Amino acid sequence: MSLRYKLHKARTLIAALTPAELDQLKGICASIQSAQAALLQNAGPAMQQCIHNCQGLCCRNAQLDDIIALWDLVFILTLTPALADPMADRVAEEKPLYSADCLFLKSRIGPCIFASDIRPEVCVTTFCSGDAGIQKEIRAVKRQFIKLPWFFLRRKPRAIWLALQQTFRSGAFPMRDR
Repeated sequence: MSLRYKLHKARTLIAALTPAELDQLKGICASIQSAQAALLQNAGPAMQQCIHNCQGLCCRNAQLDDIIALWDLVFILTLTPALADPMADRVAEEKPLYSADCLFLKSRIGPCIFASDIRPEVCVTTFCSGDAGIQKEIRAVKRQFIKLPWFFLRRKPRAIWLALQQTFRSGAFPMRDR
């Protein structure tokens, strides 16, 4: 699945939500953001190692489709909808069959266009220097991200059930007298 397709799918999923569902999704995304902020606060030395020694090597010559998932894009677009058009412009340049530098680097060299606490799961939970001392925070971020696909999986049966209830209440399928 290309990033272009994933971005389109993420936008479609978010647009189909009711206002109440969008509020629920925003709550899930806020909990992911909080977990990311806690991780970054405790990962100071590991992050400095990445910035100064590796200089963002993980953002270059990568298979972006393997790094950035649909749920990452749902998370980012839910919390920063203003990035939808800039992201679409960047993924239009994607060459999905080849490794490349991350499309979301400012000026193509960095830093990332995403805020530090609103990044794809792999980007925020992977450290080139190892993750000693921050495994608990990494697990917390991963647990929060798991809530996104579950939210959408639970949404479909609930939507069908509500539609059926509405149909029967409206009298479209009257019950026959026996």
